[in-house]
Amino acid sequence: CCLCVPTVPIRSRKKITNHLVRFIMFRTVLAAVGKSSPLGAATSGSVWTAKARPVSASVWKAFQATSGYHSSALVAHDGCGKGGDGDDSKTGLNLEDILAQNKEWVDNMNAKDDQFFKRLASGQSPKYLWIGCSDSRVPANQIMGLGPGEVFVHRNVANLVVGSDLNFLSCLQFAVEVLKVEHIIVCGHYDCGGVRNALKKQDLGLIENWIRAIRDVARLHKDELFAIEDEEARSRRLVELNVIEQVLNVYKTGVVQKRRHKTFLDGESFAKPRVHGLVFDPAEGRLNRLEVNFKEMIRNYRHVYDLYDDEADRI
Repeated sequence: CCLCVPTVPIRSRKKITNHLVRFIMFRTVLAAVGKSSPLGAATSGSVWTAKARPVSASVWKAFQATSGYHSSALVAHDGCGKGGDGDDSKTGLNLEDILAQNKEWVDNMNAKDDQFFKRLASGQSPKYLWIGCSDSRVPANQIMGLGPGEVFVHRNVANLVVGSDLNFLSCLQFAVEVLKVEHIIVCGHYDCGGVRNALKKQDLGLIENWIRAIRDVARLHKDELFAIEDEEARSRRLVELNVIEQVLNVYKTGVVQKRRHKTFLDGESFAKPRVHGLVFDPAEGRLNRLEVNFKEMIRNYRHVYDLYDDEADRI
């Protein structure tokens, strides 16, 4: 082995070691995909096609069944293609199709409003921060009936507000302190894969560290939740309870309390930003407001979570 031969320079051995580590990591990713995610749809520009081994296939199948994710191909490239993989053998879409559709969209927008992109380039001043699920069926702008530049968006699995998530906290701070959004919307959706998995006894690996937060919600409301015998009804109710808890988590943050405190002292009619809990139903396409008295809930816990001594809990 060249790594063990003393005559090979140390620098060269380090480079070879790094390449080997990367290769092993890549093969590990391929193996983790499992038998249920067939790899091997070769495309033009491919150097080679890798077939996955059936490692943890049962776990992968369980994740597919609940998350709606189905991979059709994973191909290694030499970087000589036109920006990425070629045709997807099942969907027929490729990057060229996406670029063509983008051009068509640009042409349509310019035909409707020739000043649209000039306004878009001038900056953003959205009134809303959307905290939603990463699920592809829940696009914030479209279901709100709003266009580009009107909604600042943060999405993750199961629309969680986690106090240690620097990605979310950075987004929240920018939205509240810089963009000065007036409304924060936490939106869940029925048929959420993260919520469904949180109700099952299974170990999906790394993602369990994330959906444990949903299990915590189930623990807080276990008496109500597990009194529901129908599994679908229980899942839908946990979706709603999860939104409620995430709304409260938004209120707990210092950046939100600070701005609500300031707007209260400035004499505005409502402390801002206002925080709302919604649930989207993919089967109907409708957004539904949760009938929850957040004002009362905040008052019940303000002695624990309030960072400012005032009445800025007006909603």
